[in-house]
Amino acid sequence: MAKKLRLGVVPYMNAKPLIYGLNKYTETVELLFEVPSLLSGMLNDNRIDVALIPSIEYFRNGNYAIIPDISLSSIGAVESVKIFSRVPIQNIRTAALDKSSLTSCTLTKIIFEERYHISPQYTQWNKQYDISNINTDALLLIGDNAMKVADNGYVTLDLGLAWFEYTRLPFVYAVWVVKRDNHITGINNLLKDAKEAGIKYVNTIAVDESQRLQLTKERCLNYLTNSIRYDLGKEEIRGLQTFYNHAVSLGLAAKGVEIVFNDK
Repeated sequence: MAKKLRLGVVPYMNAKPLIYGLNKYTETVELLFEVPSLLSGMLNDNRIDVALIPSIEYFRNGNYAIIPDISLSSIGAVESVKIFSRVPIQNIRTAALDKSSLTSCTLTKIIFEERYHISPQYTQWNKQYDISNINTDALLLIGDNAMKVADNGYVTLDLGLAWFEYTRLPFVYAVWVVKRDNHITGINNLLKDAKEAGIKYVNTIAVDESQRLQLTKERCLNYLTNSIRYDLGKEEIRGLQTFYNHAVSLGLAAKGVEIVFNDK
């Protein structure tokens, strides 16, 4: 029996359209779900063959190739990457970061330092506590958690919107990658076809996710069709490069990493 192709993917609603079309390949493809911050390590250790990783991890590794034409991105408000603050944003002095996504942590620091000119003391958010019990001025939440927390009583900052207002560019949160020396025949087409199938059946996905998350179907559908985008075109690549440039300027990524696409 041939070895299954192992794909590491995040368990959040935003990724479901990228993998919906893989359901028919259960005999040849295995999906492994993990928070985004752990997927890069799984790829490095050869526990998976392909990974949907935070975009900052691409630049920090330097040995990956990006699958073309696919991303998790936004142009404007994203809904699922948000700062919840007990004080006005410019008054934040301490912030707890959800370390599930290293890209969102990096984006937080860029927006805080370059747009708001603040440099809070950062700590890691301990998820065992309710958001109402945080002991910092602000908290970064990502994914389904950010979608489910009510804004009541908090100053909120949607980081997708903040980035767009600052740069006028899309923001790329995650990309599919493979190791540059790992030849996987047909992987580009497989994942592109899966994306196209997911977009075609996004209404079905919204129904399933609304039941899983206990959110309205309308909110899930709006999120999957308006807030999250799935292409990686010229503007998204510009946004990705700009994000990298800002990360380098703040010492959050090393210099000299180029964007390389997988050609398999």
